[in-house]
Amino acid sequence: MTHHPPHHWTATEQRLWHAYRCGERLDLRDGDPQGDDDPARSATWPPERTVRAEVLTHLLLQPPPAAPGRLARLDLQGAHISGRLDLTGARIAAPVKLLGCGFAERVLLDYAEVTWWNLNGTHLPGLDAEGLRVGLWLGLRDAVVTDELWLLDARFSGGLDLSGTVLRGADGFALMAKQMTVDGGLRAQNLRAEGELRLSRTRIAGTLDLTDARLTQTHGGAADFEDLHARRVLLDLHPDSTGTLTFTAAELGTLVADPARWPAGCTLDLTATAFTGLEPAADCPAPARLAWLASHVTAPSPAVYARVAAAYRQAGQEQAARDVLIRKERRRHQSLGPAGHAWGLLLEAVVGYGYRPARALLWLLLLLAGGTGYFALTGAPRAVSPGGGPAWDPLLYVMDLVVPFLSLGQRAAWDPSGAAKAAALALTVAGWILATAVAGGAARVLNRSG
Repeated sequence: MTHHPPHHWTATEQRLWHAYRCGERLDLRDGDPQGDDDPARSATWPPERTVRAEVLTHLLLQPPPAAPGRLARLDLQGAHISGRLDLTGARIAAPVKLLGCGFAERVLLDYAEVTWWNLNGTHLPGLDAEGLRVGLWLGLRDAVVTDELWLLDARFSGGLDLSGTVLRGADGFALMAKQMTVDGGLRAQNLRAEGELRLSRTRIAGTLDLTDARLTQTHGGAADFEDLHARRVLLDLHPDSTGTLTFTAAELGTLVADPARWPAGCTLDLTATAFTGLEPAADCPAPARLAWLASHVTAPSPAVYARVAAAYRQAGQEQAARDVLIRKERRRHQSLGPAGHAWGLLLEAVVGYGYRPARALLWLLLLLAGGTGYFALTGAPRAVSPGGGPAWDPLLYVMDLVVPFLSLGQRAAWDPSGAAKAAALALTVAGWILATAVAGGAARVLNRSG
C-alpha cells in the first residue's frame, strides 16, 4: 500500500491525505466565520479551499495506512466539497469530521455503516441516509440543510444531534425519519424546521429534546410522531412555532410541555397516547393545565385527562388530580346527550362526580336546616294516632324524611297536609336524589380504583 498521495491530487488534497494518516485536522478557514468562512458561500472560496468528493471517497474506501503510532481519521474543516459524495452501502470504520464545510451536491449515505460522523456547521443541499447505521453519534449541529434530510429506517447506536440546525424542507417535510431507531438521545435544541418532521414509528431509548425548536408548518402538520416510543420528550418549543404535533398512539415516559410557554400557534394531538409523567406538575396549577388541554390539545379524550391526573398524583398533587378528573367526567357526560348531561350536572353539583364527597354532607346539612326551620315554624302536623307514637321533634322528623332507609318513627307518626305535605314530599325526593348521586359518585370512584 502506497505511503504517498496520488500525484494528480491538488496540493490541498495531498495535505488532506497526510492529515488523514496522522489523524490530524486540516483547517482551511481564513478566520472570518461571518464572511469568507460562511459555508453557504463555499462556491466562491478560492480553489485552494476545494476538495473533490472523489478524494474523500478514496480516503474512506481505500484508506492509506495510519502513520506509525497514529490513528487514521478524516478531519477536515472549512472546505468546499465539489462533486457528489456517494458512499451508498459503504462500510467505514474511521471517524469522520467535516466541520464548517460547504457541499456542492447532496450527500448519499444510504445503507452505509459508519462509526462516528460529525457534520457540524456544514451547508448541505440535502442528505440521503436511508437505512444508515451509525455506531456512535451523527452530529449535524448548527448545520444548514436546504433540502430534505432523509433518515428513513436509520439506526443510531449512540445518538443524533440536530441542535441549532436549519432544515429547509421540500415537498412539505424537512426531516423524513420514519422507523428510525436511536439507542441514545435525539438532540434538537434550537432546531429551525421549515416543513414537517416525520418521526412516525420511531424508537428513541433516551430523550427527544426539542427545547427552543421552531417548527413551521407548511403543507402538512408541524411534526408527525405517530407511534413514537421515547423515554422523555421535551416540548419547550420556540414561541413562534406553528402547526400540529401529532402523537397518535405514541408511548412516552415523560412528556414535558409547559402551558405558560406553549406557542399560541401550535396544537397537540394526543389521541391514544400513553405517558406516565407530565411536567411541569408541581409548578403548574390544574386550571392552567386544563386551559391548555382545552385550547391546544385536539379533542382531548377522557384517557388524556386520566393520564394528566395520574401525572399530578405521581407528583403528589392530589387536589390538582381531582380537578382534572372532574373536568374529565364533565366532558364525558356532555357527550352523553341531554339526559346524560343533566345527570352529570347533578353529580357534579352534589358530590363532584365522587371526588368532592364533602359536598354531599353540605347538601344534607342544608336540607336538614331548611326542613327543620320550616316545620319548627309551622308546628306539628296532624298525628296519625293521637295520644300515641313518639313526641313531635322537627329535626328527627326531617331526618326521617331526608335520609332513605332510616326509620326513626317520625315519618309514620305524622300526617302533614297542604303546604307541609308538599314540603315533606320535596324533602323526601331531595333525599333520594342526594343518596342516588352519592352512590353513583362512590361507585364510579370505586370502579376506577378497583
